[in-house]
Amino acid sequence: MTVTRPPPYEWRVYPKSFPRNQWYVAGHAQDFGRTLLSRWILGDPICFYRRVDGTPVALTDRCVHRQMPLTLGKLTGDSVECGYHGIVYGPDGQATKVPSQNPVPPNCRVHRYPVRDRGGLLWIWLGDPDKADESMIPVHPWLDSPDWAIVRGTLHMNARAQLLNENLLDLTHVSFLHADSIGTNEVAETPATTEVRGDTVFVTRPMPSVLCPPLFEKVMGLSGMIDRESVAEYTAPGFHISHVLAKPAGAASDDPRACRHKAVHCVTPETETSAHYFWLIARDYHVDDEAVSQIWQEGTPGVLMQDVDAVEAIERVIAPYEPDYPFEINLRADNGALRARRIIERMIAAEQAG
Repeated sequence: MTVTRPPPYEWRVYPKSFPRNQWYVAGHAQDFGRTLLSRWILGDPICFYRRVDGTPVALTDRCVHRQMPLTLGKLTGDSVECGYHGIVYGPDGQATKVPSQNPVPPNCRVHRYPVRDRGGLLWIWLGDPDKADESMIPVHPWLDSPDWAIVRGTLHMNARAQLLNENLLDLTHVSFLHADSIGTNEVAETPATTEVRGDTVFVTRPMPSVLCPPLFEKVMGLSGMIDRESVAEYTAPGFHISHVLAKPAGAASDDPRACRHKAVHCVTPETETSAHYFWLIARDYHVDDEAVSQIWQEGTPGVLMQDVDAVEAIERVIAPYEPDYPFEINLRADNGALRARRIIERMIAAEQAG
């Protein structure tokens, strides 16, 4: 029996590589201090620490001499001493001391990555340092606002980052994957509109007069029928904001009972088939209520792990087919995800052309 494969279809290929001349979230700002921290990003091993004055530093996490991870050495002042042969590197990556010889070879240096603190997150530029444009970091002023309460955390997944990027742009899965927390049938059944502005995709889903999901009852104090709106905002290559508005059905947007929160999802590729998942929940309701913060802090990882489990299961299915993929179809709800995929492909093509 001859099996005829369908012709290649550009939308069906999930990118595993990502553009390097872009800003990625390296982690929560609070994760980095006066202890050497190793984290792989886009296949690069990176040594993170903060200088005495708090300035963040990111260096290639391997000594140029014999590839020993610098994070296995020690931090002295603003410099890192390799734990293998004692070579000392300054925060600019240049070696300042080689115990076995003098002078220091001028090419004895490791790469320094541009890093910036913004909104409680540490951003890193993986490409050409001369092209690191701070204006490209997504704006998120409410992360620094005292009018919003924030909880945060970190997850890891053994799947390509693009699977999670697309999961977060097609919220029809919420009705089924998260039925016990934030999902109701109306999420999947309500049509969404997609808009693209530059490298950002917006998927908007208004849901008037729908049943209040279980988690909203706990944290917002709402019940019964509510007006709910979700806007999935994705800025390539890996920054998501899920804007959520909920209020009693028929109430005005400025009703004091209206509740808004923003679920921030930072998807940073670790390798081609693994990723870091840094998340935050920022809310403008019950800001001083520690019990509500505790519910979000303890409950969010469980909800997000349902997404992680799903994309890891998909990765296990598609990986054996490479370099091909099993046949799949796209639905109307995939519009935002497919546009996001095209943006990534365009960014990569532009870098290669440059």
